[in-house]
Amino acid sequence: MLCLIGEGFDEYSDDICGATVNIRTKGDKLGLWTRDASRNDATRKIGIKLKESLNVPPKIVIGFQAHSDTAGKAGSTVKNRFTV
Repeated sequence: MLCLIGEGFDEYSDDICGATVNIRTKGDKLGLWTRDASRNDATRKIGIKLKESLNVPPKIVIGFQAHSDTAGKAGSTVKNRFTV
């Protein structure tokens, strides 16, 4: 989370608007809000940088879902737009 506060995403720091952390029984969830979901290249690079910062192993997949896709949906019925 400190890399978010300290603008540790280089030229993509301005694309990050906020973050949430949810501790859940079935698996924790980190939400990273970006300015524009249509900027796929920037969002993908932010995801890669996030994985590096958190030392997430390559076999662990992080998925991206746009807010417009998830609004009003229940559970995990929304498919990822892409993964890193």
